[in-house]
Amino acid sequence: MIGEQGLQRAGEVRIEQLKLINARDEVIDLSEFVVELNLYEDLFKSYLHGNIVITDSRNIIDQFNIHGEEFLNVKLRTPSFPDSQVIEKTFRVYKLSDRTIVRDKNTQNFVLHFISIEFFYDVSLPLFVPFEGTITDVAGRIFSDFIATSRNFNVSESDNTVSENPKGTDLIIINETSNKVKFISPGWSPLKCINWLASKAIPKDGTAKNFIFFESNKNFYFGTLENIFRDAHENKNYLARYFISASNVREDKNSQNVAREMFLAKDVEMIETTDYIKNYTNGYLGNRLIYLDVFSKEYQLIDYDHTANYEKQFHSSGKGVEAKPVFNKDTFKNFATNISFYPKNPKLFDDYQDNINEKMGEIHGNRLSSMLELTNIKMNITVPGRTDAEVGRLIYFEYPSMGAQEPGDTESSAQDKLYSGYYIISAIHHRVTKMEHEMIMEVIKDSLYVDKESDLKA
Repeated sequence: MIGEQGLQRAGEVRIEQLKLINARDEVIDLSEFVVELNLYEDLFKSYLHGNIVITDSRNIIDQFNIHGEEFLNVKLRTPSFPDSQVIEKTFRVYKLSDRTIVRDKNTQNFVLHFISIEFFYDVSLPLFVPFEGTITDVAGRIFSDFIATSRNFNVSESDNTVSENPKGTDLIIINETSNKVKFISPGWSPLKCINWLASKAIPKDGTAKNFIFFESNKNFYFGTLENIFRDAHENKNYLARYFISASNVREDKNSQNVAREMFLAKDVEMIETTDYIKNYTNGYLGNRLIYLDVFSKEYQLIDYDHTANYEKQFHSSGKGVEAKPVFNKDTFKNFATNISFYPKNPKLFDDYQDNINEKMGEIHGNRLSSMLELTNIKMNITVPGRTDAEVGRLIYFEYPSMGAQEPGDTESSAQDKLYSGYYIISAIHHRVTKMEHEMIMEVIKDSLYVDKESDLKA
């Protein structure tokens, strides 16, 4: 745990590299000019992006010909964290904005905007290519052939010599798919192809069709949210346990408990709670698919009842039978309030059975409900930064029970019985200055609190 690793204060950070590489392979160290670095990652986006606020009294825009096509090497470390737990990546600058002149015309401020290199090249690479195989195989092949890049750079600390780093960002397959696909990309970009494949995937293990593809500050990932939830619970693989408390209250006014303060959340805001009118109409509780066979001109009505299937899935709070849903089992639902249409052509490929358009009856309703389930409960919390944090990890958050506590109350009873528990990190805004790393985390959950003392002591 943090606290025994040499941290002087919660949120301490080292900017080990922040170097800009221009088209002439000239290198400038931005660490002396940076006011603030902002890095954004999102569970439902396929790339990272961010910006750097610069104050400059040396006219580096002119001296180094900065105009928005540079490469940016970033390496951030929470002190004493190993290399596997740093944020290290090369980005592509795509815009310079907000240039202003200050201090008697001797200093200028401006903002450099950057994005993952993989995305920068993705937008200029339409694919008109046939693909065939299991969905995970095809997604992996598209990533390795068209996305994985060796356009990262190493910059020597001694003389700023630039060399190419052949290692690209990895794609981690969280779990395999059981269904196959045969299609020709109609000019879609590689990232759009992979996201489309995620929406059509059936897992080999598990029942939720909630495959996603995303990039964190460590790797790219492809797999189901259900598998992430299962791994967090069965292997205790969650990032940390956060709670709300006054950070300046200490047993000794001269002491500082870094281990405690590292896990204190401030500025906690519940930004989304269950909206039952929305859930009655958006297809979450139940939905209908009109499945048209374009060959036989016949159609099927396929109703999906999420209230009946909820317990078959693994949720953020645990197994379906243990994780309390946000609805009552006898809650009102009408499948006809949300109707979708999808064509099926079983004769499209005579020699290729069970193509994805023949599996949508099994996928559509399940995926729609599983993804909508993540919109029920959402919070923003601000916590001290740490470079091992990434989207797709779970945290345990102790939402406090309001009101006076009684003698003999347990740790469990001091927590809100509905909104405490496990949340998945869906987005992080890393805000870094020379002195501090702060994270504004968006966290979401698809089920309510499970009151288990064994979880509290994990």
